[in-house]
Amino acid sequence: MSTVNVKLAVIIVSYGNAGDVDRCLKSLTRSDLSRFEVFICENGGKAAYETLLATLLGPDQTLLRTSSELDPLDKPQKRLASVTKCRFQDRANVVRVGLAAENLGYGGGVNAWLEPLLGISGWDAVLVLNPDTEVDRRALSELVAKSAEGFGMVGGNLVFDDSPDKIINYGLHWSRMTGRVIAVGRNAPSGSAPSAEDLGRIDAISGACVLVTRAFVEDVGLMAEDYFLYMEDLDWGLRRGKHRIGFASKAAIRHVGGTTIGSAVTCEQRSYLSIYLSARNSVLYSRRFAGWRWICHFGVGLLFVLRYIIKDSAASGKVAFMGMLDGARGKTGRPDGLPRRQSCS
Repeated sequence: MSTVNVKLAVIIVSYGNAGDVDRCLKSLTRSDLSRFEVFICENGGKAAYETLLATLLGPDQTLLRTSSELDPLDKPQKRLASVTKCRFQDRANVVRVGLAAENLGYGGGVNAWLEPLLGISGWDAVLVLNPDTEVDRRALSELVAKSAEGFGMVGGNLVFDDSPDKIINYGLHWSRMTGRVIAVGRNAPSGSAPSAEDLGRIDAISGACVLVTRAFVEDVGLMAEDYFLYMEDLDWGLRRGKHRIGFASKAAIRHVGGTTIGSAVTCEQRSYLSIYLSARNSVLYSRRFAGWRWICHFGVGLLFVLRYIIKDSAASGKVAFMGMLDGARGKTGRPDGLPRRQSCS
């Protein structure tokens, strides 16, 4: 597969964070890869969609609205109530901004575009990108080039926005012994590459920036949606079968992390939603992939509940425990009725 002929679909899921999306798109305008299109899914409702369009569209802004054509992707889709077709101000790449019919979660927001894309020819890979990331000029072409070497799932040099000299992770490893998720290579020097041993430990590439080939999606299927948020990237990776994981060390991506849900590493306290979903989905994931060992993993999770109580608050511990119980009961989808705590701006 020649890099020159590759057409990349970039999917971004937004939830009322128009500023993040705008910054991410501005970084994409500087890409040295010419053949890519962007597909945005706004999960935050009609008001958030209108704010996003107002932020992105205009003569002095990042995008220009273009007239819709006969392309079926320009029309509302199965789970997209509205689609606005745009292009960048200074380059011809198409950007489609879609309004989700409801809050679909992260996996659902990705699939809202990925599913119709499977019926369209002309693209060879998809890059799932968090809105609070910025890619450097060579990132897309480096990721695509690595996939062309025969890798179905590819990650890059994902670094902390406030510490760009340190890697967030090379990829994710799920411990079969404890059920915990381990960030492989965390705090390694930026630009470094995983050793053969580290690469062999990686079960999946972080959903903050993961490229998968069309063959991967056709063989493995869409992202799991019932987690709502967290663990869908690991689920995708664990189902990858014959598709190998690769790492593009020259593809630099800056990532703030958690600006929508309140789980950013700069927050002193994580949001209750983040705590609940992390706890619940860890149990759900173990129940699906660990067999009877999920009970042992549940016990390890109780230690983390205790840690919340000691280091954060009893309320956080209670939310985490509630998430674990719901995971044990098999509860999935969008959570309701969580107490509110405004911990991040």
